[in-house]
Amino acid sequence: MLESGYMSETLTLDGRVPDPGEVAFPHGRYGRRRKPRRSRPLVAAALTLAVVIVGGAASWRLHEQYGHGDYTTNLLAFDDSVPGQVDITFEVYKPEGEGAVCRVRSRDMSGAEIGAAEVPIPADSSTRVVETHTLPVTGEPNTGEVQRCRKAD
Repeated sequence: MLESGYMSETLTLDGRVPDPGEVAFPHGRYGRRRKPRRSRPLVAAALTLAVVIVGGAASWRLHEQYGHGDYTTNLLAFDDSVPGQVDITFEVYKPEGEGAVCRVRSRDMSGAEIGAAEVPIPADSSTRVVETHTLPVTGEPNTGEVQRCRKAD
């Protein structure tokens, strides 16, 4: 016994002194102890590889279906120096001999659309067309944008 009157050791029910690092649970109270499961690195690697392959195939399929179109655009410039209008200069890549319709718009500082138009691109033998469209606006413009181009009807 220690000077304070307390015992420094705890006895188990069977009279043993437990190791301080050992955890002893009462028998039968918490169910049976499970053995640690061994890791299965091959199963994890195979599942990871399967997910990567399926994801890659889905990405490729969606890209082929939606990723690149025959009608693509690139905004070259916009000029909002004249009050009430925005000059939007853009290029369109389209199939040879076909026309296109491109939607352009302008937004103000808050993001509200203040002007929009459908711009027809004539059918000709070129595959790249540079177009400048003067878009009337109802407020103070902050941007000039080309939203999309599609085949002319």
